[in-house]
Parts: sequence; C-alpha cells; structure tokens
Amino acid sequence: MVIQSDVFWKAFVLTLIIFLLGIFVGFWLDNARVEQIRKEYKEMEISSIDARLQTLYYQIFKNSSNFCEPAIEENLRFADKIYAEGLRIEQYEKINKLTPSLISDKRRYMLLKLQFWLNCIELKRNCNASYTNVVYFYSGLNETTEEYVQGVVLMDLKESCGRDMMLIPLAVDLNITTIDIVKRQYKITTTPTILIDEEIKLEGPQKRSDLERYIKCE
Repeated sequence: MVIQSDVFWKAFVLTLIIFLLGIFVGFWLDNARVEQIRKEYKEMEISSIDARLQTLYYQIFKNSSNFCEPAIEENLRFADKIYAEGLRIEQYEKINKLTPSLISDKRRYMLLKLQFWLNCIELKRNCNASYTNVVYFYSGLNETTEEYVQGVVLMDLKESCGRDMMLIPLAVDLNITTIDIVKRQYKITTTPTILIDEEIKLEGPQKRSDLERYIKCE
C-alpha cells in the first residue's frame, strides 16, 4: 500500500508539473506573439511619420521640375512595404484575440493606411499616375464571412495587378474620426463596400470578374 501511495503521489506531482508547464508555455507563446505584433506596429508608426512627411513634400514641391518620377516611385515602394507588412500583421491578429492594446495598435495602422491613400490621391492629381486606388471598407472588430471572402478576392487581384493597383483596406468600426468623415462623404453605410478612384462605389460582395471591369492591370 505504501508503494502504491508513493507511486500515486509521484504521478500526481508529475501531472501537475506538466499541466503548469503547459500553461506557462501557452502564456509565453501568447506574450511572444503580442510582442511581435507590437514590434511590427512600431515599425508602422515610423512609416506613418515618413508617410506624413512625404505628403508634405509632395504638396510643397509638386511644381518643381523632375518631381513626379521619383515621387511616384517612392510612393509605390512604400505601397509594396505597407502591403507586405500589413499581411504579416493580419496573420498575427488571426492568432490572437483583439485585446484593447491590439485594437489601439490597429487604429494606428489604419491611420497609416489613410495617409498612404492621401499620398496616392495627391500624386494622381499632380503627376497623372496611372494606378487605380481601391479602398476596401470592412469591419475590423467583427469580420463577416462575406468580408473575409471579399478580402481574399481583392488580395488575389492585387497580387495580379501589382503596382497598377493600390489596395487600401479600412476598418470602419475602430472609432477613427477621419474614416468616419470618409464614410459620411461617400455614404458608406454597409460592409463590404469598395471605392474605386474616389468615384465608383460598389456595395456588397463583388466577384473578381466584376472588379476587373473597373480595375485595369497591364
């Protein structure tokens, strides 16, 4: 009986250690993911400041000679960077729940996307750039199946179009004043909604074949 009792307690202690170790490892992994997301967003903050300075530069020097070619090239490179980093961040968000701190970080990321969109508009007006601006309005807190599928369709189209298409996904429910202004201006009342070149508004899910009628890729 003594031997059986001793074996029982050893098994109990071992099980308890494994259980606590599992909790610790899970907690450590969650924290590691959150820290990685924060690192990504810190890079986004730096890029956001850079984007605002770019906008100011475009406004000041738009009438200078040899302005358009380098300005468009840099904004396109910025587009590639923000697009790639955005994909990585969204993958992290799928793994982790949207905690208050992550929601705050996501709001900063939306502001960066807004700044990029303004840069795209400024360059199209001043330099006759040929790319298509595609703003995608969706729910950042409660994404529906329709919104998820629409996002996949748009990302697939973006992959095909490359620099001929500027994809700017904007979450409409993160309490961002500028996005609220845009919603009122364009009467965005439902998601998903797609705005093409600040003129064409498509409400509800759109097939790729329908989008290709408005988005021309070489």
